[in-house]
Amino acid sequence: MIHVLTLTYLTPRETVLAHLAEHRAWLREHGDQGRILLSGPRPEGGAVVITADLDDTQVRDLVESDPWHKLGIASYAVLSFEGRNASPGVVTSPVPDDGVLLINVATTDDPAASVDALAAAVDHVAATADGFRGSRLLTSVEGDAIVNFAAWSSKAEFDVIFQDPEFTRRYQAFAETTTDAKFRLYRTSRIITPNR
Repeated sequence: MIHVLTLTYLTPRETVLAHLAEHRAWLREHGDQGRILLSGPRPEGGAVVITADLDDTQVRDLVESDPWHKLGIASYAVLSFEGRNASPGVVTSPVPDDGVLLINVATTDDPAASVDALAAAVDHVAATADGFRGSRLLTSVEGDAIVNFAAWSSKAEFDVIFQDPEFTRRYQAFAETTTDAKFRLYRTSRIITPNR
């Protein structure tokens, strides 16, 4: 389960700020371990922390380890949900799994045509392929390259797409719009969050 933790300050702002460094160190530690996906202050006061896919015991232990919780500076409200869909690149498991990330880089003289052709191939995958978690197509600032950043449940499920004649036809049409294209599959080796 993904958990949205809403923090409400129980002490004056001066006390919150006096212990901010300890809280930030806690955020970074758990962010670097993949347990915290996103966090930040709320405009109306308090803060929000979004966790990775943790069970009830793990989220309870996480909350209890926060210096703000230990010192009575903030209370936590927990909203849990089943995280079925995530934007490509968002890895919700705090421990390595079989998932892979595809990075496909192509140089092109016509980025609009290349993006359209690659989008046609990815749209087919999105409608037909098991294990496809989503894709993000990027165009370089210079306009000479595009990148497909896609997430898959496993390398085996990714490999299957090359047995689909419709995908290979569409991918070939994409390749014809590029001057060069190369892809690699990756797994997360380490997470480093901002230290500020």
